Amino acid sequence: MDTRPFWPAVFKHLGIQDASAEAAIIAAAEIRTVDSGSVIIAQDDDDDMVFIILDGEARVVLLSASGQEIWIDALQTGAVLGELAVLTSQRRTSEIIAQTDCILACFPARDFLELSAAHGALGLALARILAGRVHHTTQRMFELSALSATGRVYAELLRISEPSADGETRYIRPKPTWTVLAQRVNTSRETASRTISDLEKRGLLRRVEGGFELVDPDQLSRLSSTS
Repeated sequence: MDTRPFWPAVFKHLGIQDASAEAAIIAAAEIRTVDSGSVIIAQDDDDDMVFIILDGEARVVLLSASGQEIWIDALQTGAVLGELAVLTSQRRTSEIIAQTDCILACFPARDFLELSAAHGALGLALARILAGRVHHTTQRMFELSALSATGRVYAELLRISEPSADGETRYIRPKPTWTVLAQRVNTSRETASRTISDLEKRGLLRRVEGGFELVDPDQLSRLSSTS
C-alpha cells in the first residue's frame, strides 16, 4: 500500500518538521488496515504496540464490568495510540475501537522509544500529546462536576465545531448522531435531542447541509458556563 499521501497530514498534526525524523518514522512503520468496529487496543491488555492513525477515525472508551461503553474521546488522522502504556509499562487503561475503516502505522514499543530518543521532534510531539490529554481530561472532569447535562451539550457543540470563513459563526460537519453526542457528555439521547431542538427554536443553531451552524457561538459559550 502506498501511504505517502497520508504522512504530510500526520506530521502536520504532530507538529513534526524535521526531515530526518519524518524519514525515520516512515521507515520504521508497519502498515495495517483495520475494519470499522474492530478493536485496535483492548482494555487491560498487556501488548506493547504503538499506533498512529494515517487515515480514519477511532473512539476511546472505558468498559464497565457489565460491558457498557463509557465514551472518553474521538481520535482522527495523526493521533498516536497506545503510547501511555508503553511509557508507563502498564496494561492498557482503555479500549480503542475503529469508528471507520482505518489505516494504521504500527511500531513495537522498543522501536518507538528508540525513535523518540533519537529524534527530539517526536519526543516533543509526545509531550504535546500528553499535555493535551491532561488538559482535555481536566476540562471533562470540570464539566461533569460543574455543568448540567444541557450545559455539557452546549460545551461539546462548541468543542467539535469549526469557525466559518468570517469567524462570525461555527459549523459542525458531519452532523453527530444524538446517541454519539449523548455518549460524549454522559447524558441521555433524549436530552441531547431536546437540547438541539431548543437551540433551534431560540435561533442559536441552524441545520445546514451535512451538519449544523452555530449562529451565535459567543452566546452559546455564555450559556454553557451558566447552565
